[in-house]
Amino acid sequence: MKGGVSRVAYYLSRELAKKIDVVIFPSFKKSFTYFKKILKVYRDTVASRFEIVHFNVVPTWINGGYALLELARTKSVGTVLNIHGIIPLEHKLEPSLGRIPRVGLTYTLRACKLVDKIIVNSNYMKDLVVNWYNLNSEKIVVIPHGVDFEKFNKCETRVTLSGEPAVLYVGKFSEMKGLDILFQAIKELRSELPKLKLHLVGFGNEELFKRLAKNLGIEDLIIFHGWVEGELPAYYKAADLCVFPSKHESFGLVFLEAMAPGCPIIATPIGIIPEIVIHGKNGLIVELNNPDLLAKTILLLAWDENLRKSISRNATETAKKYTWDRIAKLYIALYRRLVEEKKKNKVSLRKL
Repeated sequence: MKGGVSRVAYYLSRELAKKIDVVIFPSFKKSFTYFKKILKVYRDTVASRFEIVHFNVVPTWINGGYALLELARTKSVGTVLNIHGIIPLEHKLEPSLGRIPRVGLTYTLRACKLVDKIIVNSNYMKDLVVNWYNLNSEKIVVIPHGVDFEKFNKCETRVTLSGEPAVLYVGKFSEMKGLDILFQAIKELRSELPKLKLHLVGFGNEELFKRLAKNLGIEDLIIFHGWVEGELPAYYKAADLCVFPSKHESFGLVFLEAMAPGCPIIATPIGIIPEIVIHGKNGLIVELNNPDLLAKTILLLAWDENLRKSISRNATETAKKYTWDRIAKLYIALYRRLVEEKKKNKVSLRKL
């Protein structure tokens, strides 16, 4: 499962299914089986077998999601939508994405107007959605993402990461995630930490950043591992510290995954980071686009073993508060409130 959005869908639906009846809308495929499955979803919607239709991503016509949204509204079924990012902002921060996907933005704006509730994962994202998409804040509900604490905390798989220290980055290989800033910081640390190694786990434009590493003269300090889904918890346990220098992040699922096994983290004050991380207690926060400060912070954490141990203990305790079990209960509470609202509206309409 590459990317935070797909992992959120997987973990959340898995946890919800333990508590309520869940029917998964299938991923789009040009196959008879796919169309057979979505046809059944449509029929069940018409028959009022669903009380809530939850879109983890913006529905489109091509996958049948938009038709389901329109159908759910005619049947007075509650509808909720997760917004994981801001399309024009992400394009602004990363022009290499090319032309703004205007069709996607159109779908997003329309879906935001049609659904009953919009779910975002941080107050940071709530402000962005209100301002960029011009929405009423009362329609937006903040529910953070969770972490599979058992999986990431009690990992028995072992990997060895070279370097003193072994610094880990997990995520997409892109400028929006601040990899260019991290590379500059690593260059500054060569003389102070000659045995340092930066381990990159993720996906994206790997060749672009291999060229950047070569241009900066640090290619010998950087190791690309690709995406290691099954071994990811083991990488967090093996690292001395983990760095997330993002310039924009709706949430940052990976930082909670790093905190669960107690990997000390350094992150920028975006997404939900300032709402969860207390600087100096369960992590360290550095300002955006500041490679000098990032280098000094990595150096501090590398040299101060007591600080690393203290942050590690507190990070694990923090991650315990964000298990998917707890997060799923927040979603279910929202579903129930929305169902009650729909029932009251039906009663009111009958009286007219």
